[in-house]
Amino acid sequence: MARGSNQGGDRSWSRALSMIGLALAIPWMIAVPVYAGWYLDQRFGTSPWLMIIFLAIGLLGAAFDIYTILKRLGQLS
Repeated sequence: MARGSNQGGDRSWSRALSMIGLALAIPWMIAVPVYAGWYLDQRFGTSPWLMIIFLAIGLLGAAFDIYTILKRLGQLS
C-alpha cells in the first residue's frame, strides 16, 4: 500500500493525539500555579491572594494553549 493513501487516517490520528495532549496538559497548567500560589501564601502569610493571582495566570495560559491548538487544527477561523 502506498504511503500517501492513508493521509486522512494520519490526519485523524494527529488531531486525536493533539486533543489528548491538550486534555492532559490543561490540568497541569492550572494545578501547578495554584499549588505554587498556595505554597507562597503559606510562606509569606498572604493567603489567598497569591493563589488567586497564580490561578488567573494558569487559566490564561490554558486558554491561550487551547486557542493556539484549535487554531492550528483549523477549528477556529
